[in-house]
Formats: sequence, C-alpha cells, structure tokens
Amino acid sequence: MAQLKMIFNAENTPLPELKIAEGFRLRTIQDEELERYNQLRTSVEFPAWEKAYLTEVYRKKVLPDALFLIEETRTGRFAASAGAETTDMPEHPEVGVLGWVMTHPEMRGHSLGKAVSVAVMHRLYQDGYRAFSLLTDDFRVAALKTYLSLGWKPWLYLDDMEDRWRAIADVLKMDFDSLGCLPADCTFPGKK
Repeated sequence: MAQLKMIFNAENTPLPELKIAEGFRLRTIQDEELERYNQLRTSVEFPAWEKAYLTEVYRKKVLPDALFLIEETRTGRFAASAGAETTDMPEHPEVGVLGWVMTHPEMRGHSLGKAVSVAVMHRLYQDGYRAFSLLTDDFRVAALKTYLSLGWKPWLYLDDMEDRWRAIADVLKMDFDSLGCLPADCTFPGKK
C-alpha cells in the first residue's frame, strides 16, 4: 500500500514558530555520528544505514547542514531527528521534503518530533522552497495529528487516499472537510 502524502504550502500558510523543550538542543548530525544516529533510527523501527548510504546517497539528497538532531542537553542522548531534503518527486522539483522524522520512544511527550519538523520546514523555506511534502503511514496517528496542527494538508494523489483520510479523520475525531485535502491535480508554488 502506498504511503500517505501531505503538503505544506508556505505561500498561504505561515511557518510555525520553532520551540525546543527545556533540557534539549537542536543541532545537525555529523557523518561520524552514524552509529548513534542508527540507534535512534532502530528505536523507531526504521532500518539502520550503512556509512556508504549516508555519505554517498543521503548526503546528496539532504540539503547542506539539514540533517537535524534534537539531543538531550544533560546526557547528549539523541532524542529526535529529521532531514530537509530535495524532492522525491521528479515531476515536482519545486517541492522540498520533510524526511525521516523520528523521536526516540523514551523521549516522547516533549513535542520533539514537532520541533524537529518545524526546524526542517524553516530550512526548506530558507533554501527557497515554498511547498514541502512528506510521506507517512495511516497508523502514525500522533504524527498525523502533529502535521495537521502545523498546517500540513493531505494530498489525495491516488484513488484510495480519500477513503484512507476519511478513516483517519474518524480516528482523530475530526470532520473530513476540515482537513483541507488537496486534489490529485493540484499545483505547487515554485522555488524562489
């Protein structure tokens, strides 16, 4: 089953303010921290990356200084991460990507996923993107709720998307129309 796609249009939706919870700090991940980054990835059941994938593949997709990390200040523990990426849709090079959002299960409850997502959104905007996309899954209810609260809109890019988003709206106890779903043939603002 295809993943859900959501779109943020920075031309008609203000960027949210970046707020980091007390006791945490925002920075970027360095290549030599791959082992610790992989511990964060596997804590949320994402696959671990080989060094060659990070340095030869992902670093070409992620914007410079844009693989963000929120770490616990006291311990240096990796708490949350996300990347500001170039498009994953060749037909839409004007759309930047919020990718690989994750929060360590033991660090939930501090809005760290929200904070690292907002950091990526600001970085994409700084790089000239005015439309951002993300991929997610139907079962990631907390993440979906966060994205919707930040102004992201579901994109009905495949025939089954409306039914899936209707089911999600029911789970979230929201009116489907309030989600502001975008049609399959929508257009996106150009990169500045």
